[in-house]
Amino acid sequence: MPVIGQSLLDSGATENGTIDEDLTNMGVLSDDSGIQDAMSSLLASVGSLFIMGITVLFFLLFIIFEASLLPGRIERAYPGGASERVHMIRDQIEASVNTYVVVKTGVGFGTGVCAGLVMLFFGIDLWFTWALLTFLLNYVPYIGSLLATIPPLTLGFILLDPTMLIVMSVLLLGNQQLWGNVIETRWAGRALDISPVLLLVVTAFSFWVWGIVGMILSIPLIVILKIVLENIEATRPLAILLSERAPTLEEAWREAIKDGRITAYEERMLRELQDVLGYSDSQVKLISARIAAEYALRRGRLSLDQIKLIRVGISMMEQPRAWGAQFEDIVTEGKLSVMERLFIGKLIFALDDDEEE
Repeated sequence: MPVIGQSLLDSGATENGTIDEDLTNMGVLSDDSGIQDAMSSLLASVGSLFIMGITVLFFLLFIIFEASLLPGRIERAYPGGASERVHMIRDQIEASVNTYVVVKTGVGFGTGVCAGLVMLFFGIDLWFTWALLTFLLNYVPYIGSLLATIPPLTLGFILLDPTMLIVMSVLLLGNQQLWGNVIETRWAGRALDISPVLLLVVTAFSFWVWGIVGMILSIPLIVILKIVLENIEATRPLAILLSERAPTLEEAWREAIKDGRITAYEERMLRELQDVLGYSDSQVKLISARIAAEYALRRGRLSLDQIKLIRVGISMMEQPRAWGAQFEDIVTEGKLSVMERLFIGKLIFALDDDEEE
């Protein structure tokens, strides 16, 4: 029997009383209300939660669709030489928003299912409603999943004995930490890269204005805004202030080379970051060559841009002729063979050693 039902029998029931009278005696219902009113209110709340979930999903799909159209509008609004930058902005927006939605949906589903099973095991009434709330609030970074644990823990505090309450609390909070800090991090890495303080302010303001739906939808919008700001030279400092932390040169190179090519715009941005951080040309050549080799080894393919970066990096090594000769004899553009993989693996270690010296 559900915990609340058992509690009614144990602490509020009278021998000949009706359910309305028993709930009134317990203080759950007022004198002028009845069980039908309470059930109607409960069903309305569950229905509102379900409708909110559908609304959030609907809006997220439109945000994904709209994000892919935004760069084209920018290109038409500001024609002349901006095509490459616009395409880069479009790719970044699509990758960031899609990653956010897909990862948050997957992690939220897993968190909600596990939380629902825990609540079902402990006999928490309306466990499916709280599990659905956990799924929806998971879209709100940092605080959403923790807020979702408040209703079931409150019920547990009232209805469970201390030992069972502690066990359920540990399981629910451990479930949140496992999915949020371990699985999500491994799945998406640092996908958002937005200041936690900024996220809390944005979500709090959005909740004040639009409620839970606003909290959820505000995150993809702030991600799009940050990407646009960091790709406009005049507003780039503002985008850095919005970031969780300033990117290192190696992280910037990894982001630029992950698609197998370096555009002129990316090259210019990397040069500016190099000047700001005070790296020498030789250091940058070794770093870029190692990162290009690592991505080629990971994907099993070597692009022309990666070959150029590796060649330049080899020229800065302590034994450039030996490594250069082997590279030209063994490595070719396209899919990597077993021998090419072995050689690139050794080259990565050699480049890393030369960086440290």
